[in-house]
Amino acid sequence: MRLWLAALCCLPMLVQAEEFSFDVSSYEKKPYEWGGYLETAGEYLWLDRDAAFYNLTFPSNDRPGSFDRYRGVLELEGLFRFEKSSLHFRGHAEARDEYFADENDASVYELYYSARPSDRLSMEAGKRVLKWGKGYAWNPVGFLERPKDPNDPDLSREGFVLAAADYVRSLDGALKTVAFTPVILPVTDDINTDFSPDNDVNFAAKLYLLYRDTDIDFYVLGEGSRSARFGVDFSRNLTPNFEIHGELAYIDNQRILTIDSADQLAVSEKDVVRALLGLRYLTQNDITWIVEYFHNGAGYSESELERFFTLASEDSLSSPALFNLAKQAREAGYGAPNPGRDYLYLRATRKDPFDIVYLTAGFTSILNLQDESFSLTPELVYTGIVNTETRLRFTWLQGSSNSEFGEKQNERRLELRFRYYF
Repeated sequence: MRLWLAALCCLPMLVQAEEFSFDVSSYEKKPYEWGGYLETAGEYLWLDRDAAFYNLTFPSNDRPGSFDRYRGVLELEGLFRFEKSSLHFRGHAEARDEYFADENDASVYELYYSARPSDRLSMEAGKRVLKWGKGYAWNPVGFLERPKDPNDPDLSREGFVLAAADYVRSLDGALKTVAFTPVILPVTDDINTDFSPDNDVNFAAKLYLLYRDTDIDFYVLGEGSRSARFGVDFSRNLTPNFEIHGELAYIDNQRILTIDSADQLAVSEKDVVRALLGLRYLTQNDITWIVEYFHNGAGYSESELERFFTLASEDSLSSPALFNLAKQAREAGYGAPNPGRDYLYLRATRKDPFDIVYLTAGFTSILNLQDESFSLTPELVYTGIVNTETRLRFTWLQGSSNSEFGEKQNERRLELRFRYYF
């Protein structure tokens, strides 16, 4: 005991006698970073043979009741730093074993150069993913991005070739921060062809304000390859556990294709409004709730969807002309993930249920408020193995005849996905 006391008394003197050293290099940023993930996934689908989309997908001589499919994904991203600039890269390669055929593709999702001449100004040029809006499942103000998949909003998306700048200014008072972001997005025969078939140089901008702990953004996209549109969004934490957010977009002369009374595809243009209102709430027992209402003024009404489902029914498809018209209508917009006008999104997740660490349980539901059809997806995610994620999901679709989810190709789906991050 005396020896231990003597050692404790001498410890401060030993520390003082030791030469102090500080390794600055251990805190310096590396000139490059890289990472990504490998993914393998399998799905089993129970098909609805009476559904409209089933009739459009499977010919009359090949009508299976179920099938499985598999995919492998490699996503690689890298960052190379220079003195006041950096080069960013993200590539995506995917191989799929589908029912009809095997498919393989690889794409550059992002490849852009970023420079920061000063603390207030930064500039970017190249292929870039812009994430505009505050919504989780939908983004009405996402004028320059590919739409999310509401069933899996966190999936990676491909960007567009553009040039952008960002000027930020901090202020004293109720208005704390102002940021202005102008964007130029060209469309030619070789660049951004999937943004629009119309070649043009598109100008857009975002104005960000932090006012009294409320994030506010204003958006504009000028007339060009797409019609002019304006938007605004906001988000605010009412309490540390309760956040509300919303988006509002006005689109001038939106082009819409519908099936008219003569069973023809008719093109019309009208001004539309898209809006979203949502909340995120964390309960005391660690359950995260996300609720969002989405209105799409460019979506199809219940009667317009019913006309398409009637056209795509098995009885109507005996006519080659009607069959081709139904397929054209599907590609024109009726086959979008959520083609209706009004939706309610609900998601709940809980970490460590039943005291099982590294496990997250949850469910997601999307409800078409007009025809009252819905999807329900419970899931389990396990991250107990280092750098891995295993997800098990089951999706159940429910709806009456001529409703959105009642006419989907499959009525149930089971998915198992494994990811390794590096």
